[in-house]
Amino acid sequence: MRRTEARRVPSQGPGRAAFPTRRFEVNIAPALLRGGARPVWRARRSGRGLGCGGWGLRPGYLEEEGRMTSEVVLMNRQAVAMAADSAVTITGHQYLKTYQSVDKLFPLVDGQPVAVMIYNNAEIMSTPWETVISLYRDASRGRSLDTVEDYAEDFMNFISGNPDLFPADHQDTEFFKLLAVVFSVIAEDFDAQIQKLSQTPGARVKDHLGSIFEFVVGQLHADYQRYPDDTRRGDLACFPGGMGEQVKRRYRNETEQLIESLVVSLKNDYGAFAVSDATRERLREIAVFAVTRDAFFEHYTGVVFAGFGARDKFPAMRSYLTSSVILGILKRKQDRSADMSSDGGPVVQPFAQDRMIRTFLTGMDQYLRMFMYGETLKLSMNLVSDVIGRAPISDQQRQALFRDYSENNMGHALREFFKSIDAYQYAVHTRPIYRAIGSLPKRELGETAASLIKLNSFQQKVMHSIETVGGPIDVAVITRNGGLEMKRDKPDL
Repeated sequence: MRRTEARRVPSQGPGRAAFPTRRFEVNIAPALLRGGARPVWRARRSGRGLGCGGWGLRPGYLEEEGRMTSEVVLMNRQAVAMAADSAVTITGHQYLKTYQSVDKLFPLVDGQPVAVMIYNNAEIMSTPWETVISLYRDASRGRSLDTVEDYAEDFMNFISGNPDLFPADHQDTEFFKLLAVVFSVIAEDFDAQIQKLSQTPGARVKDHLGSIFEFVVGQLHADYQRYPDDTRRGDLACFPGGMGEQVKRRYRNETEQLIESLVVSLKNDYGAFAVSDATRERLREIAVFAVTRDAFFEHYTGVVFAGFGARDKFPAMRSYLTSSVILGILKRKQDRSADMSSDGGPVVQPFAQDRMIRTFLTGMDQYLRMFMYGETLKLSMNLVSDVIGRAPISDQQRQALFRDYSENNMGHALREFFKSIDAYQYAVHTRPIYRAIGSLPKRELGETAASLIKLNSFQQKVMHSIETVGGPIDVAVITRNGGLEMKRDKPDL
């Protein structure tokens, strides 16, 4: 069971934690956080959100703001265009509401040709990103930096090194919230495994609760060790050496309390089971990994910078995943980058909901392609099995022939088949689009970026789905000579 990066999980309120399962509802005593105790609160599962998860965790009322969006960056040698929709979806217990008036695209520094846009989570540590960007803009006072990456790193350092923005007790609370979110993943997976086992005839679920919990904790622990492709997952470069030990020492009490709360709440829901010392130690390691490892299983925000630095001849783009400030350092990683050059092609980089944009660029829906691959593989295997089964040879020879063909010839043939499809697709469909984008003037580049967002919006409008993309389209067009120009485009095609 491998988790995808930047897994959508619950958004939290200050000093609160929950370990929800399918039917979980319980009061949890406050953690002994630095800065004072928090009131007892109630956690209950609300409707699954769109973009940040769906656990309503606020006292007095249950709601959760999940933000699904569609954004894109287009670059050629002359200009860069950024476009974002303005929809926000708020979900809670037995209700769902969509608004189309949210700003996600902003100038980064006054008078400089650089812009920033956000997706997935509109807040960092309960503070709107719009506020943080505005404070940085005021602090920078129009200061010019050499490259777009310099602007991006300066912005990240502004968040990390600003105790007035996120004081130490606020950071302590954020660690508690972050770990509570990660532990709620364990609770969800524990519930899912129990439901799966319950469907097995004659299964004695209560006899295996301890083994199930150990398995689920082990799976999450393993996910923090390896990437989905099974390569080793290391620590984030933003943290200095020894960060894990600092986290372990400072938050030992909070970690122990959350582990105990998790175990007690699951026992209350399902009955008593034993938790080994080895499993508890893995939970303590998970508490450290949740901060330091290159994994964003908690709620996160994507932050995209694009434009020109003072020494940039051509436009550039940098994209980051960001989480919370812990011990004075913002958890972050640069996940995408692009630099135009004199001999390079244009850049088309979609963010968040990108299915229709990629379909437009490639001429084929990515899920249809995966389905075709699976069906082609199934058909090929059936044909080979039928032909070998009819051959006048022994069963042992049939098995050897089928194994050799499926492991060698079949895989090679399918790869070559889809490689030829991809080559045709690129030559006939994708390359002409990229060629056109590479020569578009700045006005048309901005219109193209807006049109790509409208494709996503139009698809949701005509389908039976929640319109999580929509509203007016904010567009920023940036050139080295003309600077940053922003406008709001109508939402319809």
